[in-house]
Amino acid sequence: MIAESKTGTARTMTGPRAALLYLLGSLVQGVGLLLIQPFAIRVLDAEQWGLVSTSVVTIQVLVVLISAGLPLAITRVWFDAHNGRSRAHGMHSFLAMAALLLGLIFAGGVVAGSQVSGVQVPWPTLLAMLSIGLLGAILGAQAVLRAENRPLAFVVLSLISSVGANLAGLAAILFATPSATAYLTAYSCVVGAGAAVALVLVPPVIPWRVRGVMRESLSIALPLLPHTGALMLLTQGAVLLLAALSGAVPAGQFGAVLIFALGPLTLLNALNNAWSTRLMESAADKLPVVLRAVATEALLASAAIGILASSAASAGSIILTPLPDELAPVARILPLVSLGYGLFLIVTNVVYILDKTRSMAFITPLVLVAMASAAVPFAAAGDLLAVACIQGAGFFILGVAYWLVVRTTTHGSWPVGLFALLAAIHVVAVAVLSPLPVTLLAGSLQVASAGVLLLLVGLYLRSARRRSEHG
Repeated sequence: MIAESKTGTARTMTGPRAALLYLLGSLVQGVGLLLIQPFAIRVLDAEQWGLVSTSVVTIQVLVVLISAGLPLAITRVWFDAHNGRSRAHGMHSFLAMAALLLGLIFAGGVVAGSQVSGVQVPWPTLLAMLSIGLLGAILGAQAVLRAENRPLAFVVLSLISSVGANLAGLAAILFATPSATAYLTAYSCVVGAGAAVALVLVPPVIPWRVRGVMRESLSIALPLLPHTGALMLLTQGAVLLLAALSGAVPAGQFGAVLIFALGPLTLLNALNNAWSTRLMESAADKLPVVLRAVATEALLASAAIGILASSAASAGSIILTPLPDELAPVARILPLVSLGYGLFLIVTNVVYILDKTRSMAFITPLVLVAMASAAVPFAAAGDLLAVACIQGAGFFILGVAYWLVVRTTTHGSWPVGLFALLAAIHVVAVAVLSPLPVTLLAGSLQVASAGVLLLLVGLYLRSARRRSEHG
């Protein structure tokens, strides 16, 4: 449904069409990144590719760390009856300004460090720091757009700042100079264009002119810094752990198939834009019913995405890595993160609604410490399969840990039996796929078979729900 925004200036979209837009935008984003890696890794030499991949990962990690939970808080505050929209705009502007300031400080630190050590300025790292500073404006604007139910504008910003930026980098190394500096220069220019578009879509305000917003932003962001840092390490820290304990080769191999974990997480983050809005705009008396419906939808989507990703492991490993026989089993296990992460997303939306965000400062770091401790001996031995299993278990534990925080307050709103059933189904699916041959034909058949099966199950569930509604 498309309707006039309450601001009177923007067209909004709600319901399934909005969710579909978020999903399609994220699908295009995932496909774009997958297409870039096979080309870029062959155009650049090993050192330059290493600089590019390290810079892009650094951007992703630091942007999430700097934002410190503010994007979701902006969306929640928007629906607050007490001057919510002005506070949300103030938080958005605070995030944009803080990220820009920190990006400039980081860039200055890179330049100062090179001067002190007497080496040439590492331009890829410098450009990555500047990109971090620009991305804050985009994240803040997307949070407001999500609250306004403007998914088209939200997805446009996502495509400019991620797919567009990486495609520009690929074009630079293909048609200009095959170097990390060329890639990051083009990447940063497109991110800058995205930031400019964000400021047009959601004009900033002076944050300290909105009463209490500076204090509120800091009170939300500072306690969440440990959470955001720990969450990024849960998603990508295995590569760093392997590099420290086993060297660059095992770390590089694990990183080559990490997309099978990051891909499902990206899709779920996109869908969460619709889920979070549905939950946060619900009245308190309607929340239990809405929560159960959203949680059921999220768990089913998480399981479907994870199982489909596991079925794509053979074909994907052949395309993305030079060692598909060794890495396909790892790629097949990594999507087990999906179901636990789906639960985590829905529960953390409730944590924001109930204003229990301070618990996030210690829950996520504790899960990280536990999982890292369990992974250390396997990482030291270079056992990628075991490390992948521990990463999947870590997200399962993360989701359950947060559910324990809110279960008494939201009693009866969680499909616990469905969660356990879907987890068992995904594990069984991985076991069934494991002995199948790692060839392009077999891998393609696995994906097609899983897709058809999931489609049939989805149609059956949709039909059953309609019969129940009309019965």
